[in-house]
Amino acid sequence: MGPEDIATLINAYSACRSRLLALGCSVQVLNDFEEVELLLTNAGKDVTPFFQSRFFDFNKHNGFCHVALADGNPVSFYCSQLFDTGGMDYLNYHRTQLARIYGSEFPVDPSWECPPMLKIKGKVIYSGDALNVPGYASARKSLERLALISRMNLYLGFVTWRGAIASVGLARADRVGKSLGEVYGALHTYPYATRWLNLPPDRRQNDMFLFNSARDVLYLARIEVRETGLMSEESD
Repeated sequence: MGPEDIATLINAYSACRSRLLALGCSVQVLNDFEEVELLLTNAGKDVTPFFQSRFFDFNKHNGFCHVALADGNPVSFYCSQLFDTGGMDYLNYHRTQLARIYGSEFPVDPSWECPPMLKIKGKVIYSGDALNVPGYASARKSLERLALISRMNLYLGFVTWRGAIASVGLARADRVGKSLGEVYGALHTYPYATRWLNLPPDRRQNDMFLFNSARDVLYLARIEVRETGLMSEESD
């Protein structure tokens, strides 16, 4: 991405932040994942292994989490971290991660391939642990709030980690079926990301692979900036 693209991402980030403020929320960007884990746990969420400090070495430069606050209370979360697959495609890199997290007791089927994972290689932004705490605002405004911080995570990720080629994540099929894939900012969703031979207790056999290329995220940012411009014109 060139300087103009980076400027577009920054402007899109600012547009989302302004809309979040209009919803009555402030926002924090946290990079201490021990603090993030505690906040998520206190909010009633089981933190996924991909954002647990016991599995990943967070050094305050390879991950962050946006937290929206209402009246000083954390009400929405969305987190990202940077992976570098090196010479591996993301499919095999992800399998290696799962083996490290779950061990040999819970193997995946090595013959099952999620096609887009094979095409992704290099610096990858993994996003997840999305949460809306119930009881704050209407369902529509809560989803809008989560959508805003999700896109802020996307934009800040590609500004912070230059050279990242894609943003990826996993989500349960039932959540994606409720339009949460769109809320998470994912332009592409692929079903049945992983086939487990022995299913871990915290997983389901219906994970969907969510992904955007860097070009996709820039496209979203251009829409964000354009819509903000149209809104300004209409309000004059």
